[in-house]
Amino acid sequence: MPQAESFNEDVDKISEARLAFLIGTTQKALERKRERKIIPEGVWSKIDGRIIYSKRRYDEWVESLWTDRAALRSSATRSASVSHGMVSVGVKPLPIRQPRKGSPRQAVYELK
Repeated sequence: MPQAESFNEDVDKISEARLAFLIGTTQKALERKRERKIIPEGVWSKIDGRIIYSKRRYDEWVESLWTDRAALRSSATRSASVSHGMVSVGVKPLPIRQPRKGSPRQAVYELK
């Protein structure tokens, strides 16, 4: 059986159901990501009415997301450390609801 396992590792084009199994998600989740164009069309292709994924291209796409997010985090960390604890200008305080002028106040009752 080692030959069959090595053959499966060498295969690049796989079905949507197989990719879902390999990455630990559902086929429906992959389908929705395709429909919403989260997964680019170069990663998958419709061949004879079936959706086929390239494992290599999927891995490259996921890796590109990983490095982009890591770069964003590192730049955010650098900019945050430069501020030395100062409050950002863009931060607004939460609005405090003030009672309307002229509106009657609620009656306060004291129990004895």
